[in-house]
Amino acid sequence: MVQLSSDWNNEAYVSLHLVQPMLEMAGLPRKSSYSHWIPEFKVKVPKLTANSQIVWTQKEVDFLVEDLSRYINFLVEIKTAKTRLDAAARIQLETYLKYSNTRFGILIDPFLVEIYEYTQGLATLKCKHNIENPEQVQPVANFVRNFLETVKMRTIAIYTAKGGVGKTTLVVNIAYELAKIGNRVLVVDLDEQANASLSLGVNKADELDNATNLKEFVQILDSLKERKELINFLKEYDQPGFKPNEYIQPSALNKILSLHNQTNGKIDVLPSSYQTTDSSILSLGLYCNKKLDNALRKTGLSKEYDYVIIDTPPSLTAVSQNGLLAAQYIIIPSQMEYFSVYAIRRPIKNAEEIHDDTDGRRGNILGIIPMMVENVNLHTTIKSLVSKVFKDIPLLPEIKRATAVGQASHERKPLSLFAEQNRGASSVATQFSNLTKQIVKQIDHLERNSSK
Repeated sequence: MVQLSSDWNNEAYVSLHLVQPMLEMAGLPRKSSYSHWIPEFKVKVPKLTANSQIVWTQKEVDFLVEDLSRYINFLVEIKTAKTRLDAAARIQLETYLKYSNTRFGILIDPFLVEIYEYTQGLATLKCKHNIENPEQVQPVANFVRNFLETVKMRTIAIYTAKGGVGKTTLVVNIAYELAKIGNRVLVVDLDEQANASLSLGVNKADELDNATNLKEFVQILDSLKERKELINFLKEYDQPGFKPNEYIQPSALNKILSLHNQTNGKIDVLPSSYQTTDSSILSLGLYCNKKLDNALRKTGLSKEYDYVIIDTPPSLTAVSQNGLLAAQYIIIPSQMEYFSVYAIRRPIKNAEEIHDDTDGRRGNILGIIPMMVENVNLHTTIKSLVSKVFKDIPLLPEIKRATAVGQASHERKPLSLFAEQNRGASSVATQFSNLTKQIVKQIDHLERNSSK
């Protein structure tokens, strides 16, 4: 360990020469479209007085860092070569995490950096790094960046300008394939038709199926008004005492996933209904098209989910804008027909504008998925045309037209599950599995390149 000058006994010096360059090198600028530092972040904590009364005092944490690209916020508390990290500093950080409702905290002095996660009322040490020389900041920045990469939540929007191309089928099957391999998946249903919510069994689908007359059908729909769902989530996420699990519902598929896997894989749903309208979104006021992005970031959902799959309506409205502005990655499904291919241009343009406006932290197009493909000359010709016209955008594995897709949707089952009882569905089930693997591979590739 190097001999340090007395300058490192000063907290401001440690901040200026170690902590601030560390954050910059870790890919978190002081102020950008995807990260912000809030110095001297204020936290109200309780204090017991001499006469046993509780009073609230205001403390200051050195930094709150908002990492919008990963949906993570964390506190940074700085110590010096003289004060060092000790038990009192760790208790102090735990208190700040608890009362600021922040998931992660970093304790740092010129010799050591420790990262803690606050869950279930306790701050747990996740990892630590010995600093050989605080004047060599890059190794410390690499340690912090590598940790943050392990806890981020990935958001993917399925978006198209044309309906009827199998968008919701993609959402359900990609979510299921991700959950099968142990991922915790949240499906956000932004479509007022609520097909994803119905398919995943959270919109009283069974009751609607068993309704025998119009009166019963209307009564079931009216009962959804009493439920907290997407619109309520967007309206209330920043209110005191907000609890995300009051708005999010477990999919009916989770029981099956728990039987099939010895992992934590699951699918939860933030459901929509006929209440998910453009006027409802516009009524949310200023920056209404960023409500979903803000809510996903500020409600701590990154500790609950590995992937968020967003089902967007096939139009550019305030509703779909919420999905696009919250999506790190965008997938564009399209049939291999002339009019469908023409409709690819608008989603690409929308995604590229978002990508440019967010310094590449949102709107990354993973690729175009050929849907309902048949072995006919027209589809082969159109696929070739798409490859040439949109040469910078990958063509992801195709999904062939198959009666099993409609049958599985009718039974509200993903293809992999449907294929367990229907051998004829195994081929298309494999296509969805291969597609999902390619999506994950594509994301990994993009993220490795962006971290270099």
